[in-house]
Amino acid sequence: MIKVEKVLIPVDGSDSSRNAAKYGAHLVNSRNPKIYLLNVWEPINMTIGGEMAERLRQNAHEKSMELLEEHRKLLEPCGMEVELISRSGRPDYVILNVQDELDCDLIVIGSRGLSVLENVIMGSVVTRVLEGATCPVLVTRNLRLKYLQEACGL
Repeated sequence: MIKVEKVLIPVDGSDSSRNAAKYGAHLVNSRNPKIYLLNVWEPINMTIGGEMAERLRQNAHEKSMELLEEHRKLLEPCGMEVELISRSGRPDYVILNVQDELDCDLIVIGSRGLSVLENVIMGSVVTRVLEGATCPVLVTRNLRLKYLQEACGL
């Protein structure tokens, strides 16, 4: 039997990521896994240096932690252990590195459903995570209310 003990849920503040967090926690709730909520923020441009760069990094980290704390509160009714992770970098690389570093058993990620044109131009974090992950990836998209009604925190 496959044990799902470590679940990585990348969040970005969108409704899609909020719903993915709820659904992912509900889906694996019976096994009492550890949930890792991850937020990836844009790195500070290397042309900015010194004290200004440090202030910008600190501000980005604080905003990231506020977002993560909101998601932690959303999952409190689940009664699971939740760890918050805030990192800077390219989202797909960071997600895959954290998955590998923590040896996660599952990644639950929300897809915003970019148009085909946007996906061609910008690429898709979800697509790159699917291609590079070494564990199963559950992608949620446009979840209907019936899937969220019983979910923790709703």
